[in-house]
Amino acid sequence: MPSRKQGAGLITIGVIAFLLLSHVLTGIAANHASFFKLEQRYISWNWLMSHYGIGDADPDVAFLVDNKILSQFDTQLFVDAEPITHIHRPLVGGIVLENLMVLGTDNALLLLTRDGEFIERLGAEAGIPAPIQNIGVYHGEPVLQARNGMWRSNFMLDKWEPISLQGVSWSKPHPLPDSVATDLKQFFYGQGISVEQLLIDIHKGRILGAFGVLLVDVLGLLLLALSFTGLWMWGKKFK
Repeated sequence: MPSRKQGAGLITIGVIAFLLLSHVLTGIAANHASFFKLEQRYISWNWLMSHYGIGDADPDVAFLVDNKILSQFDTQLFVDAEPITHIHRPLVGGIVLENLMVLGTDNALLLLTRDGEFIERLGAEAGIPAPIQNIGVYHGEPVLQARNGMWRSNFMLDKWEPISLQGVSWSKPHPLPDSVATDLKQFFYGQGISVEQLLIDIHKGRILGAFGVLLVDVLGLLLLALSFTGLWMWGKKFK
């Protein structure tokens, strides 16, 4: 039965052998990446993406409108995972009106088709009361909650009147469905980490950061020492 010291030595040798084997195999695989088309194969595991500093696609806000997810990332407006237009004010909600989706920012209304195509922006020049805090519907008519009260209009959105109502269906934020979140993540960060890049980073130790690079250097020096020791012992046989 091996002693504790012998066991520790065997573990150390095993770890070194594993690291050397990984270094050799990843180097060989990386050298033949083009043949296996590894640059075209991607890995998008969440833990690996996080390790590379690639996070989730977290919108500033998102709403479910007509079975579509409307989300804002900084100044970019998305319908599901498709970029539609740029908005420079915060999105506060959205409703469906006739054949339109009507989105509200804090100072304007954005009109989109039911397919998510941008039509126009209506602001103060169109008589839109502001600042808008929320948007909703009441018996099929649009209602805005502004800082100075509640306003209702017709489907033409051309006349607004102050009113006090109960039972308005207000727009509420909605979490991103997993499918939309995945598509948005691919939009922002691509398909993930290529297998070729991962192999190169493992081979060079970059997968573990500065420590990994240092570890590969130590392994290189160890191989160099073993090579010189082997040559010295081989040379002694001819003396």
